[in-house]
Amino acid sequence: MEWVRLGARRHWLFGLALAGAVAVRVLVMLAFRPIMWFGGDSASYLATGLRLVPDPSRVGGYGFFLWLLRPLHSFAAVAAVQHVMGLAIGWLSYLLARRYGLPGWVATLAAVPVFFDAYELQLESDAVPDVPFGFMIFVALYLLLRAPAERRPSRTVPAAFLVGATAIVWPVGLALLAVLLVTLIIRRSCWLALAAAVLAGAVPVVGYAGWFDLHEHQFSLTRSDGVYLWSRTMSFANCAVIKPPADERALCPPAGPRMAASLYIWDGNSPLLAMPGGRFSARTNALAQNFALRAIEAQPGGYLTAVGHDFTLSFYWDRPVHPDAGIVDRYQFADAATAWVPASMGAIGGGTVGGDQAAYNGGQAAPTRAIQPFASWLVSYQRYVYLRGTLLGVILFGGLVVMIVRRRGPGVLPWAFAVTILLVPPMVADFDLRYLVPAMPAACLAAALAFAPRTAPSGQRRCTTSPAATATSASAGETRTSSLPSGSTPTASPESS
Repeated sequence: MEWVRLGARRHWLFGLALAGAVAVRVLVMLAFRPIMWFGGDSASYLATGLRLVPDPSRVGGYGFFLWLLRPLHSFAAVAAVQHVMGLAIGWLSYLLARRYGLPGWVATLAAVPVFFDAYELQLESDAVPDVPFGFMIFVALYLLLRAPAERRPSRTVPAAFLVGATAIVWPVGLALLAVLLVTLIIRRSCWLALAAAVLAGAVPVVGYAGWFDLHEHQFSLTRSDGVYLWSRTMSFANCAVIKPPADERALCPPAGPRMAASLYIWDGNSPLLAMPGGRFSARTNALAQNFALRAIEAQPGGYLTAVGHDFTLSFYWDRPVHPDAGIVDRYQFADAATAWVPASMGAIGGGTVGGDQAAYNGGQAAPTRAIQPFASWLVSYQRYVYLRGTLLGVILFGGLVVMIVRRRGPGVLPWAFAVTILLVPPMVADFDLRYLVPAMPAACLAAALAFAPRTAPSGQRRCTTSPAATATSASAGETRTSSLPSGSTPTASPESS
């Protein structure tokens, strides 16, 4: 058991942080049972998980996740799995940081935000896709960064597949897949690895679009991409400048003060409600997309200003009230037991919200119950223990500056992922506080890797198709195939402890 004692000595600080992270998650599960609900979004995913039918307004990949866990007949089990995913993100971040030669305290520091941030804990307890999305991203990062000099498809293919799969959980994954493919090109990955990555990333996207087509007769991920882009333009669109054709004029913004962009979709006075077929018909979506593209072309300055304003909301010291107070309250432990939609509300594919909850939860009703005194402890905890937006900005900007000065690139990919997660939503829809959470661990990892010590090259860039080929070439030329420092030994690797 010598390796156990060695591991305990080397990783004691991380072990303490991990134990604390487990403890606070147990507290959350005791406080809010069986799971927390995010209104209509959660109801939509649950309906997909029960009936395997799509919701035209959003991608339903999270519904597949719920479907996989359905045999457990427990929302508490769903929350537990998501908590484990949060812990795994921190653990993978630590492993990568140590693998690049960073000391234990720095690697642990990179994992602390995802371990203890109150809003991370809240989303892990919520029936929304953010945590599975972030988990898949981090597994992909680990596969790609664990041995960056190895370009064999056995690493790039599963990573690309996972990133492609995130696109059916949250469409931002499409942009992340593009970032990954561009990164592989810049790193001069061989054609075999690049082609395999393209195919692997396309498989879940094309598969989902085919499934959507079976139900909705449209080969697409949703029937709402045009509607969301239209909502983005509502914060600046001026129809006197845009001059839309007659069939799009009904989509001009109503008179009066402008609201946050996304509210124009759901507001009771939304122009979408006057469109034949409602908010998310194929015709409405097409007309909304055409209107949005005209608005952006006619008012590029207005579009860039709106995107820039919403992007900066990510970096406020105090969390901004956006898009409105009702949405912000859904991320607060203090409002966890609020029924954001009535149990009698209809669900996609038939049934009601309350009926779907009982059907999934072994016949038991599943409204969120706040259990005291644990709930009040977490309400107080959330007031103070979270990563401020300004600090997130410092982490992102500081990490970028250090990478540029040191000309060190291991943190570039997680940095690009973090920025993409923050930037794409304001570009195509609106800012939401939820989007800070999956960006946070990637930003922290990027900043940590920016300070990684310079090490001997871990094998020149090569494309191999099997571990055996890599092992043979390494033994012949004494070429290292890991990114451990040159003085490291196998027992010094965090994976060996």
